Amino acid sequence: MPRLNYKKKTDGRLNLVSKVYHADSIYGQREMNEMFLQLKANVCDLNPALVVKSITGTEQDFIMLMNRAKDYVERAFPMTGMEVKRQLLEMFRQCVFGYYVLTPLILAKDVSDIKVYGYDHITVKANGTRYVADVKFFSEEDYKSWYERILRIHKLGKSEENALGHCTDRKGVDAYYLRIDVQLPCITSTEKSNIHIRKMPKEKLTWDYLKENGMLDDEMIEYLGDRIMAGYSFLISGRGGSGKSTLLNNMIDMIPYDESILVSQESDELYSHEHPQAQFEHTMTVRKNDAVTEYSLEDELRLGLLQDIDNFVIGEIKGGEALYVFTTAMSTGARFFGTIHSNDARSSVTRLAQCARYVSDYPMETLEEMFGSAPFVLIHMSHFSIDEIVEVDGWDEKEKCLRFKTVYEKEDE
Repeated sequence: MPRLNYKKKTDGRLNLVSKVYHADSIYGQREMNEMFLQLKANVCDLNPALVVKSITGTEQDFIMLMNRAKDYVERAFPMTGMEVKRQLLEMFRQCVFGYYVLTPLILAKDVSDIKVYGYDHITVKANGTRYVADVKFFSEEDYKSWYERILRIHKLGKSEENALGHCTDRKGVDAYYLRIDVQLPCITSTEKSNIHIRKMPKEKLTWDYLKENGMLDDEMIEYLGDRIMAGYSFLISGRGGSGKSTLLNNMIDMIPYDESILVSQESDELYSHEHPQAQFEHTMTVRKNDAVTEYSLEDELRLGLLQDIDNFVIGEIKGGEALYVFTTAMSTGARFFGTIHSNDARSSVTRLAQCARYVSDYPMETLEEMFGSAPFVLIHMSHFSIDEIVEVDGWDEKEKCLRFKTVYEKEDE
C-alpha cells in the first residue's frame, strides 16, 4: 500500500477535552435549591395562567405574582432569616422574569457569548476562549418552561413560521444589551430548543481595558486615530466573537464630531453616548395578518444616500448590503466602516465583493478595482486581538489586482 505524502503541521495531539467555566451561582447551593424548588412548584408551576398574565400584563400583575411568592415564603419557611427569604424571592424573580440559572454568566464581565443546547448543556465564550459552563437547569421540563417564558417576554413566536427568531433585550440587564437568537425544536436536529445570547456592554469597554486584555496597544490606537482623521474607510474582519464589534464601537467615537454618521445594523450592538451627529437604525420585520414587511440594511442604506451622511457604518455585512459599500464609499465621497467574516485581512475584500454580487452583476474584478479607488484600512482579528492591519495601496492595472501594504502582522506565539 502506498504511503501518504505529507508533512505534519501539528504535534498530532487532538484537543478532545473541554475547558470548564466555573460560575458561582446561588442555584448551585443544595439547601437553597430545595426551598426554591418548593416555592417554584407551589407558586409558578401550579399557576401557569397567572405567570403568563404577569409577563404580558401590567406592573400590578407582576406585583401580584411576587406578593404571592412572598406570602408563600413567609408561610413555608417561617424560621429562615430575612436574607435567605430575600434570596429566595430574587431566585423566583429571575426564574419567571429573567435569565434564571444563566444569570451569573450574564453578569460575568469576561463572558461575551452564552449558548444553551439543552437543560444540562450550556457553553460560553470568555475572553475569546470557549468553555463548557458548570451551570444547568434543574430538568428538561424546567428548561422548556423557562424557554417559553423568554419567548413570551420578548414577543418571539412559538409556531413553525417563527422557527428562527432574534431580538435585543435593552432593559433586562443593567450592564449589558443582550442579542438573543433562538432556534425552536422544530428546526433543530436534536429536537431541543437552542438559544444564543451575545452580550454588549452598555458602557463601552475603555481603551485601557482593551489594552490590558491584549486587543491592541497605544501605537495602534494612535494609528487608528490618524487614519480616521485622514479620511480612511475601515473593514474589520474575523470570526464571530473575535472582537470586531467591540473595536468598531470604540472607533465610532473617534470620528470627528463635525461629521454625520448613519449606523445600520441587525441588532443594537453599536452605539454612542458621545457623538452628536450619529443616528442608529436596526432592521425590523413587521407582520400584520398575512402581510410581512421587511426593513433591511439595504433599505436603510438606500435612504441614507438621500441624506447628508459623511460616514456609513454597517454592523455586520452578510449579504447584498455590501453593494452600498461600493456605491457610497467609492462613488459619493462618503466613507465606510463595517465588519465582515473572513479568514484574513486581504480576503475580506474578496468576501465583500462576493456579497455585493448577490444583488448585482458587477464582475469581481470591477468591484475590486472600485475598492482601490478610496483609502482603506483592513483589520483582521481573532481571540479578541488584532492579528493584521493592512492598507489597500491602489489598483495594479497591469496585474489586474489590488495592491496591499502590510502595516502590522502579529508574531506567531
